[in-house]
Amino acid sequence: MKVLHIHQYFATPRAATGTRSYELSVAMKAAGHEVTMLTSTAQLRPDEIPPGRGMIRRGQIAGFNVIVLDVPYQQRMSYARRILSFLQFMFLACWVVMTEPKPDLIYPSSTPLTVGIPALLAKFFHSVPYAFEVLDLWPEVPVALGVIKRPVVIRALKFLEETLYRNARFIVAANDDFARYIRRMTHGRKEIIVVPNACDVDLFRPDIPDQGFRRRHGLEGKILCVHTGAMGPVNGLHAIIDAAEAMRDDDRIRFVLIGEGNVKESLVERVEKDKLPNVLILDAVPKVELAGVLATADIGLMTVAPIPILEWNCANKFFDYLSSGLPVALNYGGWQGRILVEHDCGLPVAQGDTDAFIRVIRRLADDAGLRSRMGANARSLACTGLNRQNVIAPLLAALERGATPA
Repeated sequence: MKVLHIHQYFATPRAATGTRSYELSVAMKAAGHEVTMLTSTAQLRPDEIPPGRGMIRRGQIAGFNVIVLDVPYQQRMSYARRILSFLQFMFLACWVVMTEPKPDLIYPSSTPLTVGIPALLAKFFHSVPYAFEVLDLWPEVPVALGVIKRPVVIRALKFLEETLYRNARFIVAANDDFARYIRRMTHGRKEIIVVPNACDVDLFRPDIPDQGFRRRHGLEGKILCVHTGAMGPVNGLHAIIDAAEAMRDDDRIRFVLIGEGNVKESLVERVEKDKLPNVLILDAVPKVELAGVLATADIGLMTVAPIPILEWNCANKFFDYLSSGLPVALNYGGWQGRILVEHDCGLPVAQGDTDAFIRVIRRLADDAGLRSRMGANARSLACTGLNRQNVIAPLLAALERGATPA
């Protein structure tokens, strides 16, 4: 089977973001399939970008083919610049899809929603089927955030969303909440497969603590509450600063935020303005380094802004925390909250209830036995039900089935 996987934000474990597409590509290659990843320079390190000139470059990563489009993207970009990035990638990807040899299946991973347009063209003009992967809901999330306001733009994006769903061979949803939403959108007439993000239990483990991290930052003997990843408006990180403010006199606890995004500067300014001694905000680090940091932490923090649809998010950090054996403090509910309660590996609260979130952090900080039990349960869940191999196997089978002529 020849698969063209389209993901604008593709990253390897050397990056500081999710690696779902990398893990799937490695698994497809190991299963004997020919994989080509069509991506951008957004999350690749300079030495991972194939050499040469021009907007389109070809090479290999981890034994599979990559086509890299020279289209930058960063969390710190303005919304207008992000839209331009989406459009640049879409047009270049359309060119690649229409000029490259035909694959057996195209597998676009959204967001942004525009990554599905090249697959749609290939279906109409080359009769190539595609399976559409939904990692975030567009345009619902940007509309809920107030980023997209014009009715004509919203209608156009809704039409595109419905068209992409309707023409897909099948749809892959990153969680049950997404699946229910898509089922309503497609009136139950489209096959939907739920494939959550997976736990990399080999990379993230509780037995590889980076004690040097504690020494470098003066954190020896402290209870570390860690948040990793994007620092954008959707992440609701001021809830963590609120918690730090409430616990500023508790010298046992430190809050560590690691990542990048356009809210980071305001977080730093607030910490400095309020003279919070218990908050440390650091730059993003590659996942291979982050694993040691999480292994020496005590509590994993998950937050989103108080917007209902954000409870459906499928942030990679959630799975990294579980793999690292960390109990998770969640400032919302949704499918992740249900998992934490069902498996006794963390404590969710009602979305937007900052006081309850603070109480949850205090409870975990005060009870070492509770942290130990929930951390062990988290690692057990990561190694069984959410193990990368267990999650990817049914997806591989579905892709092979989807590549078979209908």
